[in-house]
Amino acid sequence: MKRNILLSISLFAVATVMAQVPIKLTDVKQKHQTQVTIENYQVMSTADKTVVNMDFILDSLKVKSARYRAFTPILRTKDGSKKHRFKSLLVTGRVQDVIFERDGIDPLYADNCVTVRRDKDGGRQRFSYMDAVAKAPWHQDAEVWLESDLCGCGDTLKSEQAYLGPLFHEPPVFEFNFVNVVPAPEKKIRNLHGTAYITFVVDRWEMKPDYMDNYRELRKITDTLDVMNADKNISIKQIKIHGWASPESPYEHNKMLATNRAKSLTDYVRNTYQLPAEVFAPAEATPENWIGLREAVDQMSTATLPHRAEILRIIDDLSLQPDPKEKKIKQKYPAEYQYLLKNVYPRLRRSDYEITFQYREFTLEEAKEIYKTKPYQLSLRELWDVANTFEPNSEDYNRVMQTAANIYPESPVAAINLANIALRQNDLLKAETLLEHAGDSAEAENARAILYMKQQRWAEAEVALSRAEAGGMDVSENRKTLQQMQEIK
Repeated sequence: MKRNILLSISLFAVATVMAQVPIKLTDVKQKHQTQVTIENYQVMSTADKTVVNMDFILDSLKVKSARYRAFTPILRTKDGSKKHRFKSLLVTGRVQDVIFERDGIDPLYADNCVTVRRDKDGGRQRFSYMDAVAKAPWHQDAEVWLESDLCGCGDTLKSEQAYLGPLFHEPPVFEFNFVNVVPAPEKKIRNLHGTAYITFVVDRWEMKPDYMDNYRELRKITDTLDVMNADKNISIKQIKIHGWASPESPYEHNKMLATNRAKSLTDYVRNTYQLPAEVFAPAEATPENWIGLREAVDQMSTATLPHRAEILRIIDDLSLQPDPKEKKIKQKYPAEYQYLLKNVYPRLRRSDYEITFQYREFTLEEAKEIYKTKPYQLSLRELWDVANTFEPNSEDYNRVMQTAANIYPESPVAAINLANIALRQNDLLKAETLLEHAGDSAEAENARAILYMKQQRWAEAEVALSRAEAGGMDVSENRKTLQQMQEIK
């Protein structure tokens, strides 16, 4: 297992949205109040511009037909030494709108404004406003105010000033040292388990494929082996069959039946396929399936099995040998015994099979093709190699790493690597869930430390970093980031 160190930069949001801001204005000349409401006020900082967005809600704004109202957002420093006037919004009455069209807009605002005519019925009306200015250093701590000119005279002494909010500061940049784990190469040996309910003639063990429902049950095994034999990437390593008998009849008799029936099924499979002799493990058997009987009884209700608790106590009685145990149930609860004999015992007579097989090793080019159709045939290391044919943290890269975690859900390595992707994407819930199953390696603790830092769980982040450091990892970069984040917060 190797470490793969990736340096990542995390940026905080670059926009702020304020709640609606109702601004009451007093028309000095008319001596009545009117109101405009600002909604969705937002300031965004891009690479080279400062952008202001807001919605003007004009529902309660009164404008005489031959008048206009002027609203100008202003960006200024707290001490007022520097400022920038964004374009003005002129809300006009009907006559004033005609005048502007005929004679031009008032020179006070003509060079930098946008106009909207107030609806004649004075009803609901909204105007979405946006303007931008080239970014300057002094914007860092600036504020946004709204200047309202109700007289249309441009006299700032008669204008009202309303505070909208601060300019959102340039987001802090924090560097996190993500450490991925390079999976170790492995032999791709897999085990497939299944159960077939083969029916034998009473007191016989000869395999009869066409007896009762045997053909369908045998296909559980043969269909699987057919698929494996047809796949050039698979080699069958071992076939093991374990037979179970039900508890009725003497124990020694059941032992003989279960053993010979398991051998019979093994021979049938051996004779059906041209496989090396060493592939077939010696047949195994359990003479009486008391485990299956107990599970079945435990799941029944007392309506079905009135003496369920008593029967369970007899089954669990370690002082009783199998034959006396079965006899006791049969004698004490004959009706329930007959029910079990008819409805439960047939399912206890089963043949479990285990097929051990191996996928061959793939070259990188082969693995890239196999990934498209049968990714489950790839080892965790092969999936890692396929992922790294793409740009790190690209959509394709992330998709392969997600596939690796899906195919190997118990792998701490897959969990750590996918958690690092989730952390880069700020999907903290997903990262936290993955890290619950990531083990206690240095890489896992490093990822947990980054998670805790993003969650502002400073003490836990420090503990996780100390554990990663104790595991041999250099955590100096993440410890420095932790200190920076604490200072800012």
